[in-house]
Amino acid sequence: MSFEDDLRRSLERHAGAPVPEILATRLLMRAAALLRTHMDIALAREGIDMRGYLALAAISLYQGQALRPSDLSVSLDATRTQVTRLLDTLAQQKLVTRAPAREDRRALNLTLTAAGQRKLARCMPAMHALYRQAWSGVADAAPMMRDLRALNATLLREHAPAAQEAAA
Repeated sequence: MSFEDDLRRSLERHAGAPVPEILATRLLMRAAALLRTHMDIALAREGIDMRGYLALAAISLYQGQALRPSDLSVSLDATRTQVTRLLDTLAQQKLVTRAPAREDRRALNLTLTAAGQRKLARCMPAMHALYRQAWSGVADAAPMMRDLRALNATLLREHAPAAQEAAA
């Protein structure tokens, strides 16, 4: 039996369960977990994981500008504690430098070092190939992106306080 068949059988026992929504949620969560695993495998040869790669990419956009760890936590879907630990690791690996921002004590000026720029450049081709391969079975990603944006907006609007608490 497949993952989806097992889930359907389980849901049959619960009258009134929103079966399509539950199936879609579980498939989305499973796809995200599989994608993250594949990303981590693709990046392992560079000694970095998906979150580290995404952090380097995000920092490269704000090179040397003030950036709050909380902003980075939203971009990385991580808690502020996780972001602090990640920045500690990236700094120890000499991939980023950080300095307090003068204009905002809560912010940091994050900069990719030359080594961080090289690592990001080495990782990008593998990541781009992975994105293409992962989405190759999807005929048109545009409708799915529209629906995912709507789902994100609903979750942010309806569950923002709880989500902010969880991220703290």
